[in-house]
Amino acid sequence: MNRSLRRVAVILFLASCMNAYAQADSQRPDYPRALVFFHHFRDALRQNDRKEIASLIEYPMLAQMHGKNARIRNKTELLAHFDEIFDSRVRCEVMKAADKDVWGNSHGFTVSTGAIWFDDFSPPGTNEDSHAPDFWTKGTFRIMTVNNGSFYDCKAE
Repeated sequence: MNRSLRRVAVILFLASCMNAYAQADSQRPDYPRALVFFHHFRDALRQNDRKEIASLIEYPMLAQMHGKNARIRNKTELLAHFDEIFDSRVRCEVMKAADKDVWGNSHGFTVSTGAIWFDDFSPPGTNEDSHAPDFWTKGTFRIMTVNNGSFYDCKAE
């Protein structure tokens, strides 16, 4: 099996696993806040507000650059490669996503089959006890991964 076909097979397998897992764990206590963040991000992407999107990233962010895994270290690097990172397939997945397509697990939140991953990042020195009353309300959501360069069977509505 050539490299491209193997990559597609792995992506499809992971997507099916993620969708099955999403049904069981999509209602993290911070799910309503995740939806607010997702709507904000999607609006910024729709408006092509690159500076706003750059402020919504947790650096270093994981993405693909020239077909290889890369860490985007800062806003300058993100803005220099913005169109490659937020390619048409990622944009389509984000734009067509409904609230029901946003789901979370112990790795964070994603949309549909994993086009973007984001999570709630607590300030340094914060109590990380998930049973603390304010644990699910005190952080700031940020995007940590963009799975660009992937195949998404996406047709914008």
